Amino acid sequence: MPTLTIIQKKSRLMPALPHKLVVNNQVVGIMKGAETNVELPAGQYNIMIQSMLPFFSASMDVTVHGGVRNVLTFSDREKIWDALLVVDMVLWVAELFFELPSPWDVVYQVFTNGYLVAWLVYEWVIRKRYFRMDFGTYKLA
Repeated sequence: MPTLTIIQKKSRLMPALPHKLVVNNQVVGIMKGAETNVELPAGQYNIMIQSMLPFFSASMDVTVHGGVRNVLTFSDREKIWDALLVVDMVLWVAELFFELPSPWDVVYQVFTNGYLVAWLVYEWVIRKRYFRMDFGTYKLA
């Protein structure tokens, strides 16, 4: 029976988070590691990867073939936002110990609150295509 290999691409700093795996609108299970294999008969399937928060997901139609390696990879779209969050967190911790002189305290507040609003809008816009997904078939060695 053909196997569909699902691989989560992640940064080295982030652990592999659990995700729900949905095939043709039926929950197959929870993907706990960075890679999992699902045995499926050859055919077309709608594969959905869903965050443990049901609000964030992405889906893709794939065709599983026999005699080849079927690989679906996914990753989040948040790399730039994660970097900005780290900078914002460092500044927030620094603000606990140091008071920024005027007008820089106002500039920081506008930046951090504006960033939060922009991030929330971004999350709302991409909620149904939260993950970047790629599918490919490869010859067996």
